[in-house]
Amino acid sequence: MDGIIQLGLPGLFISGALLLAATLFLLARRIFDAKVTYISQAADYFPLFLIIGIAATGISMRYFTKVDIIGIKELTMGLATFSPVIPEGVGGLFYAHLFLVSILFAYFPASKLMHLGGIFLSPTRNMANNTRAKRHVNPWNYDVKTHTYEEYEDHFREKMIEAGLPVDKEE
Repeated sequence: MDGIIQLGLPGLFISGALLLAATLFLLARRIFDAKVTYISQAADYFPLFLIIGIAATGISMRYFTKVDIIGIKELTMGLATFSPVIPEGVGGLFYAHLFLVSILFAYFPASKLMHLGGIFLSPTRNMANNTRAKRHVNPWNYDVKTHTYEEYEDHFREKMIEAGLPVDKEE
């Protein structure tokens, strides 16, 4: 379905153009919207530039500069079998694309992008919205032994009197 629009050869894939357009929109919003600019930090721009670079190098490899697909397959299979081979004819654009993807993979777990998983694991999405009618208790929490204030005071009465703290009942 991605290549449904057949404009020339090779066919135009919507996903690449949509990814680039969406990240450029987010970057423009971050730059030109005063409220978003005010709360933006350098760490907010870095993943946008990485994704824009990945999309731009991928689109340019697909539509503008040709790369040796057989050479890329040799390199990939060599990396997958732990016997890497650097083939001839694979352009520097592919290596730049691979470098940017590797940087994104390394950066992802330590960045704000990791919050993406929280959307699917959020309790507010996974629980029924009936908290006023029913009390939800975490089923895997172990029972915590609690004691009343009277039990607490019985246990620590001497120390409380020594410290000058008031007690409800004297010994």
